[in-house]
Amino acid sequence: MRRRKFLHLSAVGAGALALTAAGCAPGATPTPFSPSALPSTAVPPSTIPPNTVSPTIAAATSASSTAPTAAPANTVTRASSLAQNIAQATTRFLESLDGARLDKATYDFADAERFRWHWTTPGNFPRNGLALTEMTQAQKDAAFALLQASVSPQGYQKSREIMSLQKYLGNNPELYYVTVFGAPDAKNAWGWRWEGHHLSRQFTVVGDQVIMTPLFHGAWPTQTDEGLRAMGVEEDAALQIINSLQGAKREQAIIQTRTLTQHVTWNQPRVAPLETVGIPFAELDGTQQGLVTAILDAYLATLPPEIAAQNWERVNAEVNSIRFGWAGSLEKKRPQYFRIQGPKFLVEYDNSRNGGTHIHSVWRDFERDFGYHIV
Repeated sequence: MRRRKFLHLSAVGAGALALTAAGCAPGATPTPFSPSALPSTAVPPSTIPPNTVSPTIAAATSASSTAPTAAPANTVTRASSLAQNIAQATTRFLESLDGARLDKATYDFADAERFRWHWTTPGNFPRNGLALTEMTQAQKDAAFALLQASVSPQGYQKSREIMSLQKYLGNNPELYYVTVFGAPDAKNAWGWRWEGHHLSRQFTVVGDQVIMTPLFHGAWPTQTDEGLRAMGVEEDAALQIINSLQGAKREQAIIQTRTLTQHVTWNQPRVAPLETVGIPFAELDGTQQGLVTAILDAYLATLPPEIAAQNWERVNAEVNSIRFGWAGSLEKKRPQYFRIQGPKFLVEYDNSRNGGTHIHSVWRDFERDFGYHIV
């Protein structure tokens, strides 16, 4: 496989962007989505009845604001800073590697390896790149600094929580691979990946533009004995939506009574919209719409604020076309699947394995995954 040398690039700091969540009354024109103040961190075990709003997601349904349908004007400047910060952190990581490790960690941007991704254990799907287990402590520090530079604080914590679950499965929590594609410079397309069991983060950089999909999060167990729930918001909010729907609306939301057993798009390098099924967002009441917002925010809050804002803009562009679909049991810790799909994006969440305690979930962008629209 062809390799290429990396280049140096300086960077400047990126600012933060604060946005809030909103809901709307049934039958009204939906208020544009925006990120909520929800924590994307572990939440305590929930014993809340299905029709009651969990405290962990209440913030998303109680707040009301008129979020803009477009990203703030300074998003471009911050995206530029983000691209430079990621490039600088990548350069520092690559500079920390010796020849053999550098060769293992780097691929040409045009190499097919960039689209070869998965979320199962490296034993079941061998990874290419440089594993944390093969790094010195200084190299590990540089690798984690690169991850921190590329995601939000919530995204970094969520990644570490997902990795920490490996010890409960008898797996090595450091069996995660860092792979750099191309040279981190300001002119040519390049990217990098952090991947292992239940975690796959892709980063494609073209000039000032940064694309961070596909995005995969998984969790097994869904709750540890200590109470850690790496994906508690996603699980609770979806269950509360389906259990709060009644009659014809519930029938419309349910795709099928049995779970799908896996997410439909699997690890395809490029995906198209799935069949239009489920209940439209506009037919949900304000609380239910807030719960949909909470689910989407659980994914997008893991992205840097400027990238999250760009994705919210795409979600908002055709909010009336978004649908929520469900398959499987309506009870917690039972096999189930749901999807939230709009014209430009798809969230799939599958919790079919191990009696409903093993989550696979993905955010796909039909146009922009792997930077297809700009590369």
